Order: sequence, then structure tokens, then C-alpha cells
Amino acid sequence: MTSDQFRTFVHSAPPLAGQLGLTHVTDCARLASLVQSEKLEPRMCDVFGEKLIYLFYGRPAYRRAWDGEATSNLDYARICLILRDEVVSQAHRVLPFDSGGFARYASAFHDSLELGDFEVEKGDHPLQIIGAFYESLERYWTMEPIQPRSFPVTQNVVRSYYQLITGGLAEKFDDRCAAIEVQLADTLPLADQVLALIGPNQIFDDPKVKALVAAWGAEPRGYRLTHMFNPAETAGRLFSEVERFLEDRKWL
Repeated sequence: MTSDQFRTFVHSAPPLAGQLGLTHVTDCARLASLVQSEKLEPRMCDVFGEKLIYLFYGRPAYRRAWDGEATSNLDYARICLILRDEVVSQAHRVLPFDSGGFARYASAFHDSLELGDFEVEKGDHPLQIIGAFYESLERYWTMEPIQPRSFPVTQNVVRSYYQLITGGLAEKFDDRCAAIEVQLADTLPLADQVLALIGPNQIFDDPKVKALVAAWGAEPRGYRLTHMFNPAETAGRLFSEVERFLEDRKWL
């Protein structure tokens, strides 16, 4: 049986003012279907056993596994959609970290804790999680929670999460342990929802991609990609471009 301790703590926290939008990261190979359908479709999730769309609040935290070396196949280069904050209203589930990494985080928590212990109240915005643990959107972006801070023994779920995001545990994790995850269960039409499309410069040479971005009223934001590249390393390019977008909007 899951606890409502974490969701109650977050629900009682005042949300921070502002916005960061949501990110959806995928491969260039998906551009063909995006051009054709102009929507994101739920896909089967092994963790929850249901069809879901995965988004992250602000940070482009999704990383597709890549076991190979360099490639010249543009299809493997990463792209990122920045979506309007209002998409959160369609959330099926919100968690304070990448749920796909819970198997790694679980070793840092007491073995009585479950993934469901960290779900927030239906309808609560990610800004409430940020308000509960950070002083500003900038500190969420840079992974700098309020410190020092202590919690009573009866708030063990909240304390466990706080230790996770402050690096107060022996186990080592990457930034996905502090990236707020937003799951959608229904198809998301992208018309009027996309603020920017980030990807390698080459994709914006395609007339269909250019027309799609123009139809969305979105910003095209390209990054330079060498002929041979390691797809995993393009995650850093996306992070930098999202950061520039947020700074240009005065959201960070």
C-alpha cells in the first residue's frame, strides 16, 4: 500500500510563479511521423504497463540508451520539442524524478518504499514540487535544493527524496533523479502547443519540417552536428539550446 505522505507535502506547498514549459526528446527518425500526424501518440511503458507519453518539466532529461560508437546516420541525432506549460493540465501522472530510473533510486531508499509513494496529487502542477524543494526556477534548473533542511522521522518519504536530490546518499545518479516527469495517457495534438523545435541544423533544410515549424508558430533552434557523431553526446546540445530558449524568454 502506497503512502500519501509525499503528495500531501507537495500539495500543501505554494507553487512558484513562472513557467519553464515541458520537453519531449526523441530521435530525428520520428520527424517523418510528426510531419504526417502532427501529434504525439502514447506508447507502451514497461514500468507502468500502460501506454504513455513521457515529458519532463523544463529540463530535457530523457536519454535513449546508446551502446555504440560514432555514427553518420542522422536518424539517431536527438531532437527536442518544447511544449507550452498548459499541457500539464492533461497530465495522467506526475513524479518528481525519471520513473524509468526508480530501480536505481530504490537501492537508496528503504525497501518499504514504492514508486507510487512519490506520485503527486492529481491536478498539482510541477511548480508545486519546485516550490516545495527549491527557492527558484533557476535553482531547480541547476539542481540546487534549499539547504540545509531537516524533516521529522514521520516524513521518511519526503526526507528520502530530499536526500536523493541533494546528493546526500552514497549511490551516484545523474540529473534525471531531480527532473520532474509528466506523463500523458492520451494522444497530444501538437497544433498550438509547440514553442520550439530543437535539432541538428540539417533538419531545417527540409521544406516539410520548415513548413511544420511555421504552422506551429514555433521557433526553429538548430545545433551543429558533425558528419560522424555519438548520439548520446547530443543530449548536451539539447540541454544548452533549451537553456538558451528559457533565458531568451526571461523564464530563467
